[in-house]
Amino acid sequence: MRDSDKGMRYEDPAEYSAYDQQPHPKKSGKIFSALLSVCIILLLIATLSLLYIRQYTVTGDSMKPTLMAGDRVFYVGFVKPSYGDLIIFDAGDVYGLVIKRVEGLPGDVIQITADGHVVRNGQSQEETYLIPDAYGNSATQEITVESGKLFVLGDNRAASIDSRDVRIGQISSDSVRGVVTNMLRDTVP
Repeated sequence: MRDSDKGMRYEDPAEYSAYDQQPHPKKSGKIFSALLSVCIILLLIATLSLLYIRQYTVTGDSMKPTLMAGDRVFYVGFVKPSYGDLIIFDAGDVYGLVIKRVEGLPGDVIQITADGHVVRNGQSQEETYLIPDAYGNSATQEITVESGKLFVLGDNRAASIDSRDVRIGQISSDSVRGVVTNMLRDTVP
């Protein structure tokens, strides 16, 4: 660098070309790579969502008051059912796909009281969603849930065909299509 007559410094243009010829890390390439990775991940999530999130429209009154006829539910097929989950399962040629609540897992001892409350492994279960059976016709003897099976019930115990009925019985875990994740209330009266 040289000093000018006025005492101001100016740079030699040769120094600029030497700087331009040196390799510099490219930040724009790293940013592009990161953005591309994020886009690919988002695309994968969207694709998996479309493949695994399904919709089902409720028919009948067996799940009142939780679900009414015409309500839509969304379910995913890669979640293992647990107590209290609403599940969609294949009940065979007569009933097709059905929605019920999981009340018993393999090895559980289930008993239903006359008004429809669940006693699981000797413990009465709190069921805030339940419409009790006003006629007292829901009682069952103790039932042990078999290996590979689930015990399911409708929330409207007096109006539900479920695991208490021989037409459905304990359902095979293999028949489960998915666990409900979201519900949309039908707004048409």
